[in-house]
Amino acid sequence: MNKNKKIALISAICVVSLLVIYTLLGFFGIPYGIKNIAPKYLKDYNATLFVSDAKFNPFTFELNATNVELNTTSPLFSTKQIDVKLKPFSIFKKLVEVDIFRLQEPNVKILRDKNSKFNFSNFISDDNVTTEDNSTSSINFALNNAKIIKGSFSYSDQNLTNPFNVNFDDINYELSSLNTKKNSAGSHIFDSNSTLAHKIDLNGDIKLNPLKIEGNISIKNFSIDPVAISFIDNDTLNLKNAVINLGINYALIADENATNINLKDSFLNIKSLSIDEGKNELSLGELELPKFDLSSKIADKIDAKLELNAINLSDVSFKNAITASLKSLNLNDISLLANLNEKSELNATAALNSINANALKIDETSKNLVNLKDINASNLNANLANNKTTLTLEKIAFDDINAPLSKNANANVTGAKFSNISFTQDTNKSLATLDEISINGINLKAKNKEILDIADVLTKTIKFDILNMALSAENIDVNRPKFNSELNDSGLSVINQLGLGEKEPAKTANHRTKTKKENTSASKSKESEFKFDIKNINVNNANIALTHFFEGEKIAHKFDNLFVKIANLSSDFSKPFDAKVDMKSSQKLNLDLTSKIKLEPLDITAKIKLEDKNLPKYFAYAKPFLEADLSSGEMSANAELHYAKDIKADAKLSVKDIRLDDKNKEKLIAFKSLEVDKISLFKNNLEITGVALNSPFIKAHLSKEREFNLSKIVKEDKNKAQNEQKAESKKVASKKDDELNFSIKNFSLNNGEVDFSDASLFMPFATKISNLNGKLTDIDKKRPSSGEFKGTVGKNGFSQITAKLFPFELKQNTDIKLDFKDIDLIDITPYSGQFLGYKIKKGKLNLNLNYSVVDSKLNGSNLINFDTLTLGEKVDSKDAVNLPLSLAISILSDQNNQINIDLPVEGNLDDPDFKYGGVIWAAVKKLFADITLAPFRFLGNALGLGSKDLSSIDFLAGSSELISSEAPKIADFIKLTTAKPMMKLSITPTYSEIDVLYFKEKKLDQKINQIIASSGKDYITVLNSLVPNAKDKSDKALREEAIKAIEVDKEKLVELANERANAVKEALIKAGLETGRINVNDATSSEPKQNTYTSVLMGVAN
Repeated sequence: MNKNKKIALISAICVVSLLVIYTLLGFFGIPYGIKNIAPKYLKDYNATLFVSDAKFNPFTFELNATNVELNTTSPLFSTKQIDVKLKPFSIFKKLVEVDIFRLQEPNVKILRDKNSKFNFSNFISDDNVTTEDNSTSSINFALNNAKIIKGSFSYSDQNLTNPFNVNFDDINYELSSLNTKKNSAGSHIFDSNSTLAHKIDLNGDIKLNPLKIEGNISIKNFSIDPVAISFIDNDTLNLKNAVINLGINYALIADENATNINLKDSFLNIKSLSIDEGKNELSLGELELPKFDLSSKIADKIDAKLELNAINLSDVSFKNAITASLKSLNLNDISLLANLNEKSELNATAALNSINANALKIDETSKNLVNLKDINASNLNANLANNKTTLTLEKIAFDDINAPLSKNANANVTGAKFSNISFTQDTNKSLATLDEISINGINLKAKNKEILDIADVLTKTIKFDILNMALSAENIDVNRPKFNSELNDSGLSVINQLGLGEKEPAKTANHRTKTKKENTSASKSKESEFKFDIKNINVNNANIALTHFFEGEKIAHKFDNLFVKIANLSSDFSKPFDAKVDMKSSQKLNLDLTSKIKLEPLDITAKIKLEDKNLPKYFAYAKPFLEADLSSGEMSANAELHYAKDIKADAKLSVKDIRLDDKNKEKLIAFKSLEVDKISLFKNNLEITGVALNSPFIKAHLSKEREFNLSKIVKEDKNKAQNEQKAESKKVASKKDDELNFSIKNFSLNNGEVDFSDASLFMPFATKISNLNGKLTDIDKKRPSSGEFKGTVGKNGFSQITAKLFPFELKQNTDIKLDFKDIDLIDITPYSGQFLGYKIKKGKLNLNLNYSVVDSKLNGSNLINFDTLTLGEKVDSKDAVNLPLSLAISILSDQNNQINIDLPVEGNLDDPDFKYGGVIWAAVKKLFADITLAPFRFLGNALGLGSKDLSSIDFLAGSSELISSEAPKIADFIKLTTAKPMMKLSITPTYSEIDVLYFKEKKLDQKINQIIASSGKDYITVLNSLVPNAKDKSDKALREEAIKAIEVDKEKLVELANERANAVKEALIKAGLETGRINVNDATSSEPKQNTYTSVLMGVAN
């Protein structure tokens, strides 16, 4: 065998041997190593490996293993079958190439125990140090096809408060064409089911140079609940539930110049989201982004564009102290553009086509705050460029707004619309503008009663400077507002109905904080205060209905057809604004007010025209106090008002056709007109000039029950004492400095009439005072007022009243004179019969009454003249006073049938018991007392007889003989009876105690003389024998004791009295007086005069 053949043979044997060894190692060695050697090696890691069967084909480079299991402290990995096919010859191309890698039903189980140790941690050495190798390898890697078929994955974490478990089943994954030499990361297809998600799909392609990742991800019904339970701390944030559906078509392309990230036709859906953190709770029925696209380029500058077809939210709820819920929210056609340049300057724009929301509800604890049916907005645009932000919104509308104000009150708004909203902000300004705000159908109800209704409120051209806190508006129109309320002693019922009067519980916990904030706020400069400027405010066709419950009366007021205009109102209170009110009420009340108002300092100028043709409406306020009705009346007034530091006003007033009827609908008080030319008020000075009361009328009537009609119209005040006490308190509390100086100039009364009647008399009485005219000037505190009034009494009687007085100080200096002439006395027959007991047959009355008051002292003279006064027949009346009229007439009448009486009166007005009627009646009683009790003194003074006492003629004790001092009185009686031919004299016989003593002394002396004559005893002995028991034995004492036992017959005393009367009568007859003019009365006892005389009483016979 030659050498070559030998070499060839040896080479062949080596090759065959190597081939055999390679074949044996391939078919048996590698499977053996996998099944037996690898498990032993893994024991060092406390792991066990089990391979049911392993096969390797060294020629096709295919590896197959079945039923592989890897366990540590727990099962870690298992698979039914592993298939691997290599392409080893690609290594010569500097490429490690795996043609096929396939796992059948792989199962990976990751476990983290309670000690935070993973079940694969045995394979991780603490000594392993990761070193970074930045060298670039020249060997590439290729994986042509990789598959995971029906794989599963589970993760369990027992270290958490709530153990976390998750399973992924039916995992199918395919990777193809991964080749680093071709800069391809391959195409990826992933599909799985899980306990977290119903389906997870991934389909993508990756290229490495340049980097290009694209594909799509689909996640169906991914539940976040298990993740949230295990990985989120319940003490801070609790994510209770959420289900996510996601679909993303993605593309990432990166090269040396830029990176582009794009998302297209992607969607996101989140359902049943529930999150709570402490007391805050958020729940979301569904969040849907049906389609969104993102395109972005990241380089030296960044450009991004995001477009969303819509954002839809449903069943949104947020709970805290305030709870808010929203049925749905839809944002449509959203576009966002952003650009960040090399200088990191951001420019961005955003656009939103429309916003729709419905069923918004906001609550606070157990109280509903607001409900809103729909919100609609359109064309929202925003732009951020060069540090300038602009935002515009074409319109936003709110429909069916409801806000419960309290338990029984609700506010409703049919709709609110905001048009052309814009907002601009840069470093110098922050400005918001609106073209128009329209709010319509505003309604406020309480206890099912409508309180407020406004047709619409329209505001135009609004600007709000946020930096300067300045608001301006061109026009605010409030159209057809209606307001209804009741007014009672507690105030407006609407306050209670709305619950506005309910007191909030006191809060003291934050008192210091609040005080601090207030102090901080007070220290801010005025520049930060809110400012406003409104050109025009118009309230159009307002209607105010007010029902006033007053003292049991229900009074309805209606202020309708009311228009209010305010111009140039601003927060600069030093600038004036204009206000105008125009009203033509259906209740015949017309008001026209024009004013200019400045608030700081307060300065008001106003012109007012007021007209009311229905004054009886207001008489309801007098109904609780007056039993009467105002059947007609109207008034008008024009006024000009100015208030700065002090008030100044000028006005003109006219009141017409006033008629007050009693309860029987008969006219009681009336006047045709009251005209006031000028009313001027300045500071505390009120001056009224030119007052004319035309055709006033008063009906004064006294009923059969003696009730005066004018007093009967005033109802009894049940709370009189209480009201008087309150009034007195207010009076004491009032300050004299605030006292109003009041004056009236040129008051005139024209064509007045008083109708007086009296039905309480035995026969009705009626008379009139008519044609009453007069003037009164200067009623004020500075000067006395003077006045004169004239009128006709009855048919032809004349009356005149003149006065000069200080109206506000009547007690200081007052002079009043009243003159009545030719008053027919026959007209007062009902009074004379009722109170005097006589009718009047004929006669006239003339009065001159003069009264003067100086420093509260009243002095007056009443000059009374009765012309031909003749009494008629006597009338039986229980009310008649017991006055000797016939006597008075006989005494007072002169030869011409004239009775002239001067009746002086005086009194102190400061006396709390002073009454003018009492003073007059006292003077009348004194007159009749003088006439009755001392007629001769009265007549003597009248006839010039001096102060002689003609009331009696004196006699000595026991005597009936005229003494020398009494004889001249007989001549005086003759003078009086001659001057008063109708007068008769009366003589009253009298006796007194001195007459009794006279007769007792006479009897005692007779008895003593008889005993002395018969016994011969002396005077003293006899006197002692008459009173033997007397202790005092003096002569005077013994006589006084003896006289006590002596009796005197009354007949003897009466006889003496009659003898004295006859002596006087005979003397008068002898002097020339007719016997028929002398009447002798029955004898009577009297008091002795000067203990010496007994006076026979002289008088005038009635």
